Amino acid sequence: MKNSILIILVFLASCVHSSPPSSENKTISTTSPEAEARVLTDQMKSSLELDATQLDKVMMINVVNLKIIKKLKETNEVSKIDSTRVKYKSELKEILSQNQFAKFLTEFSEL
Repeated sequence: MKNSILIILVFLASCVHSSPPSSENKTISTTSPEAEARVLTDQMKSSLELDATQLDKVMMINVVNLKIIKKLKETNEVSKIDSTRVKYKSELKEILSQNQFAKFLTEFSEL
């Protein structure tokens, strides 16, 4: 009986053993939504030639959108991400010119 318990414990221990975390295994972003929004907004500023007013508004929209998406992923509500992206694009459409928005759709299609 003791041998059976010992064998089971050794088996369980071997199953539970895992390698230490490495940078290759990271799937959760450690970058804040604000930092991600700054990078994205800078890319959009350059690509879409945003003016100062547009830049402030786009930055705010990007921060809010990235926070919402991060929260949805953390709470496993990924089914709501598509509707969040639709709302994000509609908010940008109100700020950008037609040409800027068309360019946004082609150059930032992953958003």
